[in-house]
Amino acid sequence: MIIPRILFLGGNGHCAARLDPARAVMTGEAPFELWDTAYPGFEGRPRSTSLPEFLDSVRDRLEEATEATHGSILIYATGIGALLALCLRARGEIVGRRLLFQAPVLWGLERRLMPRLMRLRPVQAAAHRVFATRPFRKWFERRHLPANMDPALVSAFHEGYARCAALPDLFRWMNPSLLRRLEVDLVARRGALDEIAVWWGDRDRVVTPTELRLTEGALGRRWPLRVFRGWGHYPMLEDPRGWVEALAAVAQPPPTGGRNTSSSPSSRAASNGA
Repeated sequence: MIIPRILFLGGNGHCAARLDPARAVMTGEAPFELWDTAYPGFEGRPRSTSLPEFLDSVRDRLEEATEATHGSILIYATGIGALLALCLRARGEIVGRRLLFQAPVLWGLERRLMPRLMRLRPVQAAAHRVFATRPFRKWFERRHLPANMDPALVSAFHEGYARCAALPDLFRWMNPSLLRRLEVDLVARRGALDEIAVWWGDRDRVVTPTELRLTEGALGRRWPLRVFRGWGHYPMLEDPRGWVEALAAVAQPPPTGGRNTSSSPSSRAASNGA
C-alpha cells in the first residue's frame, strides 16, 4: 500500500524530538509517513554561510524525500519554515507541491518586536545565553508548552534552541529587504502562491493570525484558513493524536476549492476532516 508522505519544515530552534509524540500515536498502519527536514546549523549540524546556501540544502532534502516515495506529497511548514517554503517558491522550486502552513512566521517579522530585536547583533550574540537560562526556560514552559509534557522532551525542546547555531542567521537573513524581494518574485512567478492553506490554533501565544493578514495584504492573495480551538503554537506536542488525525484527513490531495473553518483539535473533532 502506498501512503502519503508529509514533509515537515520546522521553525527556528526545531529539533527532531518535537515529532516523537506524533510518531508514538501512529501505531499499526500509519496514515502517512512523517519526514522531518533536517536544516543546516540545527541540532549540531554545520551552519550555512548564506541564505541561498541554506535554501539549497533544504531543497535537496525535500527532493530526496520526494524521490524516495511514490505516494502523494504534502509540505507542512510551521513558524519560520513557512517563510523558507515561500523563499523556495520564489526561486521556482516546490511550485506545484501542496503547502500547509501552521502558525507561519511571515510578513509580521517586519513589525513584531522580538524579530526586530533579534536583528540587532548584540541581541543575536546573547540569544543562546538567554535561551539557556533557567528563568527563561521556566517562563517559556509555563507560557507555551503543555503542563504534562515529558521532562525528557522538554529538555530536548530547549536543547534544540541551545544547539541551533543557525538561529541568529535566520533572524539576520529574514529581514524587510528579503520581504520586498519576495513580494516581487512571488507575484511574478506563475503558481508560486497557489496550493497554500493555513492552520492556526486559537490559543497560539507566539504568533497570531495578524501575521496572515499582513502577508495577504503584501502579496495580494488570500489563502484558506482553518482555526483549531484549543491549539497553541505546538499542536504536535499539545495534542499529538488530534494533530495526526487532522493531518491524515488532508494528506491525500483534496478536491478543488476550500473555505475557512473553525474546529476543535480533539481526536473526535479532528476526525471530521480539515
